[in-house]
Amino acid sequence: MFYKNNQTKVGLIVTMSLDRTWPASIVNKVKDYLPQARQALKKVADEVIDCGEIARSNQEMKKQGEKLHREGIHVLVIYVGTWTYSSTSVMAAMESDVPVIVWASSNIETFGIVGGSIVRGAMDEVGIKTYLVYGGFDDKRTLEDLEVLCNGIAGATKLRGMVYGDGGSRCMGMYTARIDPSEWMSRFGIDVDGFEQVDVIERSKKYSDKEAAKFLDWMKEEFSGVEPDEKVMYAQIKNYFALREIIEEKQYDFIAVKCLPELPSCHTTFCVAHALLNDTSSDGFGENCPFVCACEADANGALTMQILKNISGKTTMFTDVLYYDYDENMVRMCNCGSQPTDFAKSRKDVTWVTEGLGEFNWKIGGACPKYVGKPGKLTVARLSRVKGEYVMLILTADALDMPIEKLDETNSQQPHVFARLDCKQENFIKNLRANHVHVVAGDYKKELITACEVLDIKPVLPE
Repeated sequence: MFYKNNQTKVGLIVTMSLDRTWPASIVNKVKDYLPQARQALKKVADEVIDCGEIARSNQEMKKQGEKLHREGIHVLVIYVGTWTYSSTSVMAAMESDVPVIVWASSNIETFGIVGGSIVRGAMDEVGIKTYLVYGGFDDKRTLEDLEVLCNGIAGATKLRGMVYGDGGSRCMGMYTARIDPSEWMSRFGIDVDGFEQVDVIERSKKYSDKEAAKFLDWMKEEFSGVEPDEKVMYAQIKNYFALREIIEEKQYDFIAVKCLPELPSCHTTFCVAHALLNDTSSDGFGENCPFVCACEADANGALTMQILKNISGKTTMFTDVLYYDYDENMVRMCNCGSQPTDFAKSRKDVTWVTEGLGEFNWKIGGACPKYVGKPGKLTVARLSRVKGEYVMLILTADALDMPIEKLDETNSQQPHVFARLDCKQENFIKNLRANHVHVVAGDYKKELITACEVLDIKPVLPE
């Protein structure tokens, strides 16, 4: 399988104090909480893992924490059924080595908030990132809180152990795109590896025109149309094949490619590869899972996209803030040549056209998907650094339905998303620190704030 499993694994421990004076009725009630908590968490998480029994002593809590750590959980939920010794929960949390959600029972018979609050306080005392939730198994508000916290925490912890493929050197003088690999390892647990564009081009040469033609036939069936000539499309498709090969060989979890300014004049661009890698829709090889690929060697952009993907599991978009209509509070988002086609109404609303960037001398030309983004709620985000400290711009917007002719006002050869921002105009401009922003469909503002808290990133929330 080309794509890796991105599902969120939630570990569950149910606990109460070890005191032998508890009546059997209370102990049995807390034992019964385990299957109920498991079932409730399955409504908000991809996978829930527990050890099959409640844990009460230091030894039991430590053992369960160790087991859940081996299972590779992204977040630990400790369900506190009644009074408990907070020291035992600290043992489990230390072994699991992930942030903790302390879920306190709201059953009036067992007073879980007493134990839950002392456990949360103990976690804070020893520096474990912890959140407190209080409510019942079927309570809508409680389940919504758990879903936000599980996905937000996992958005951060899934980064641990990932390998980022950095394809090329700094692009067109962008300080905002480059990073310190050592900082990424120490801060996020991400290994930064490098590959060169010449390797992609050389690998692409081994693929035959027959293989490219077969893939082009698939594109012609899948999309509304393909206008560039075969020479251009074959080169773009072979780039895609070569990038997939490098990703699989080096076991990358997400990448960026430089592309500009060199490739137009010596080969062609990566627009087909970029669009299809990022799409959740079929990739032409029978798989349907997004793989984050950023443009212009923008590492901070790629990381923003990966966090969005970790949280949502959806297609993420790399794009420029191309134009901002201050009076309408509307931004036109369009990258230099490519965006994932999932942001179109359908793939039958996408036409592959000749690349329209006029500032480069093209050797054979390029190809990019032309469409207008579909309407709906969006989350917009961007990681930046201010004097070395990471911040993340986070806001929501509404994508607007626009006629295709609207593209003629900027660049008729490129895909556009038109979005009205959910903030005051001056607050957006005041907090914009990069030409690139990154987008996912839906409202994931709370989850992003949680991920930022886990990663010690300052969320910037223009209102």
